Amino acid sequence: MQKRQRPGKLIVVSIFFLLLSMNRGMTAAETTRPWYAPKFEKLGFYVFDPPLMMKDFLVLSVNGSSKTRASAKGNIVLLNFWATWCPPCREEMPGIETLSKLMKGKKFEIMAVNLGDSAADVKAFLQEFKYTFPIYLDTQNKLSASFASQGIPSTYVLDKQGRFIAGVVGSFDYTNPELVGLLTTLAEQ
Repeated sequence: MQKRQRPGKLIVVSIFFLLLSMNRGMTAAETTRPWYAPKFEKLGFYVFDPPLMMKDFLVLSVNGSSKTRASAKGNIVLLNFWATWCPPCREEMPGIETLSKLMKGKKFEIMAVNLGDSAADVKAFLQEFKYTFPIYLDTQNKLSASFASQGIPSTYVLDKQGRFIAGVVGSFDYTNPELVGLLTTLAEQ
């Protein structure tokens, strides 16, 4: 009696060989990871390889002016999603303030987007803690499903083309010299 091969196994094997043959046709540049990938990964960031282009969004600053994420193109962007009631968010904010001062004058920008708090609550928070980096509001919490579904704080690094290149969920020390050096290098390129 002849044994019949299962069609599912044949499909998997066919796809494997197709991918293998496609990979052989790639140039070294197409198979090489970005130079910054191991540096971000060493710091605990997830690296988007290839970088992701995400839908643009509009937020309001605490002063009422509007800003789109895409308007930051040309700068390296630290895009941080946080809330006033979140202890890990509050823990990392002094480091973001320090990073903001360390990166002043470079092609670097911070967009800290508050998720869900009222404008009055965010203003009271800022009056108490005196942070000077740009803070924006998403009082309707419309961005959390797209950018903070794993929890807050959620932070992303965007390249100068506005693509997401790395991200981290949870509190992070933004005064880490390795991170500051990496962001400086990215900003100078």
